[in-house]
Amino acid sequence: MKTRFQKIGVILTISIGSLTLFFGEDLIEKLDWHLRKKSREEIIQLIKEDKLRPNVSHNNIICTLDNWNLPPISNGGNEIAIFKMEDNKFTVEFYIDRGFLDHYSAFVYTNNKDKIQELEERMTWKKELHNNKKLEENWYRVSY
Repeated sequence: MKTRFQKIGVILTISIGSLTLFFGEDLIEKLDWHLRKKSREEIIQLIKEDKLRPNVSHNNIICTLDNWNLPPISNGGNEIAIFKMEDNKFTVEFYIDRGFLDHYSAFVYTNNKDKIQELEERMTWKKELHNNKKLEENWYRVSY
């Protein structure tokens, strides 16, 4: 006998799979961005207040997010990368696709002017596998 939770899970899985099949990954990424934007902004605020820091012993930039795991706020282990500078400038990567070996895509927040300039320049490159986009002020969708 199936529980209500299992039935809802099957329906959601089929629905999400069908949307991805017919509309591609772009739709899922847009939904993910818009539905989880507030949660990502909360995380950025915690980083600004120095209440959230890298917490993985073997890597000094990775932070595992325990409170945002259903659904994961960052794919591939629910981890984000936090790159901090001395002058309260930082960059945070919320993974969309952790990829394999040398490729990944992410939603990126940065208040570092040098990183913003780098990301803006990358948006003009035509050799990229995916188009990088500016989503909002300080927010980008990037592929490496």
